[in-house]
Amino acid sequence: MLSPRQVLASIASRRVLAAALAPALLLSSPAPAQSPMIQGWLAANTACKGGPGDDPKTLKACARRDDLGAKLKRRGCEYQEDGDWWRCPH
Repeated sequence: MLSPRQVLASIASRRVLAAALAPALLLSSPAPAQSPMIQGWLAANTACKGGPGDDPKTLKACARRDDLGAKLKRRGCEYQEDGDWWRCPH
């Protein structure tokens, strides 16, 4: 059985450990999830760029990408050409 002094020392050491680990846990937090509209744009962009130019599926994917891109711009998002990604204010 632990003495009261040992219990307090154990609690204190756990608090010190928690305080030391807190910044690491904040840095390793997951990135925010992408919106369904951005996910749709990414899928359409991949299909548009990866398909044959005369394939109706490719043309449809490009039209979908352009439509979603226009909607994202209306929401205040900005397209970043270096890497094909969107930066949105929300």
